[in-house]
Amino acid sequence: MRNLVTMKDIADELDITVMSVSKALSGKDGVSEDLRAKILAKAEELGYKKAQTSGNDDGSSHNIGILIAERSMNANATYMSLQQPLITNLTQLNYYGITEIISDETEHLLILPKILKENKVSAFIILGQMSKEYVNILKETGKPFLFLAHIYDDVNEGGIITDNLYAGFTLANYLIDQGCKSIGFVGNIQFAEIVMDRYLGIAKAQLHHGLDLRKELIIPDVTDFGEEISLILPDQLPDSFICNDCRTAYKLIHNLEGLEYSIPKDISVAAFDDGIFADIGIPKLTTYSINYNTMAQLAAESIALKLENPNYHIGKKVVHGSVIVRDSVRKQK
Repeated sequence: MRNLVTMKDIADELDITVMSVSKALSGKDGVSEDLRAKILAKAEELGYKKAQTSGNDDGSSHNIGILIAERSMNANATYMSLQQPLITNLTQLNYYGITEIISDETEHLLILPKILKENKVSAFIILGQMSKEYVNILKETGKPFLFLAHIYDDVNEGGIITDNLYAGFTLANYLIDQGCKSIGFVGNIQFAEIVMDRYLGIAKAQLHHGLDLRKELIIPDVTDFGEEISLILPDQLPDSFICNDCRTAYKLIHNLEGLEYSIPKDISVAAFDDGIFADIGIPKLTTYSINYNTMAQLAAESIALKLENPNYHIGKKVVHGSVIVRDSVRKQK
């Protein structure tokens, strides 16, 4: 009979994180000796038994697959910003993250990833958006999995996401509070739901303040397949832009300065994700920052708990972010 006591049970009893429990039970550094003793005592009290691997285990029971669509890698910094902290957090839980990039052809033809076909992993995490048809093929393998950064509610496997509509609403409200009267959005809302939700949040803020929505102010940065394209600006520019990521904002600012606009004196610019491009240019970008490490930690802990107890329901866990104010938005006087 499978052990019903999980690391989460121990963590809940002691009001600590699953990560701390895992480190204590595996003898790793990162917890004090006093806390380690409390964790071990509580584990014994609850009757916790570490899951045993079979004698012919080839090591795959400690491998977690990380599946990323190729088009997402090229067009959305969010997914790549999550990959490394996810691997790090899995390692701290004594698992190894194995990444496989899913090509457009593989996804379109509904071909299983190599790491699943060859049974190299015991569970997997879908990082970013893939077609629902492909997700259903992955689900048919019977292996535990969860979503990270994008979720299909009706697939009912749960996952870790950020509230992108709220993020768009919050960032747009900040610009409006600084006196902006029209907001352009740079991003392809047809490319991914994460982009669509961000735009809808921006639109909600504008409607809330009685500002007009102008369709020509939605400026694609990539094709529907994620290939980068030139930014085509409208003849009548808004007094502010929000970009889907910092790299796109950096590119937009370069284009605007080429047209002899001063940022932020003439036009304010903000962006999502707080990536490396937020700090490298002048002016430094005002951004909406997402706590990727928290998302990665929750994903790693959740998939570990799912492996401990197949009946554990992950649910939908939402991680919020915050506006990081820098120099690219004109301040209200």
